[in-house]
Amino acid sequence: MNKSNRKTEKISRSIPNHKYDIFVVDDNFDQANIMKLLIEQTGLKAKFTTKSEIAYQTILNDKPRLVILDLMMPEIDGLKLLKKIKDNPITQDVKIIIYSGKLYDSDRRKAFMLGADVFLTKPTRSHILLDSIKSLLQINQHEILQN
Repeated sequence: MNKSNRKTEKISRSIPNHKYDIFVVDDNFDQANIMKLLIEQTGLKAKFTTKSEIAYQTILNDKPRLVILDLMMPEIDGLKLLKKIKDNPITQDVKIIIYSGKLYDSDRRKAFMLGADVFLTKPTRSHILLDSIKSLLQINQHEILQN
């Protein structure tokens, strides 16, 4: 087993019953895929969807440790999805990063009122996103590889 696999195994085992670490919900396929690839370069496991209507059920079934959520989605907007996640006792402890092009303070305030942990505005430098993930998952510098 190489060094990267040992780190992934250690990180993934830290919280039981999670199929993967991070779930990205963004209606832009390219954006979601790039984010997934960036996250996986750190040794964490990630999955994404571009369909907000299936996102909640996926989160409920798979129990990721953290969700990165876009606000502007065609079917169910990100704030409604955030509320559903935080209102359910099964998913209420999932960490949430809002990653959105919306710049309004009212959206930011509402996201935090509903339970978001971090609000990042698109575009964000990759190291800021990775630092937010590391902080929320309480991963120390030696457990995550940064590029």
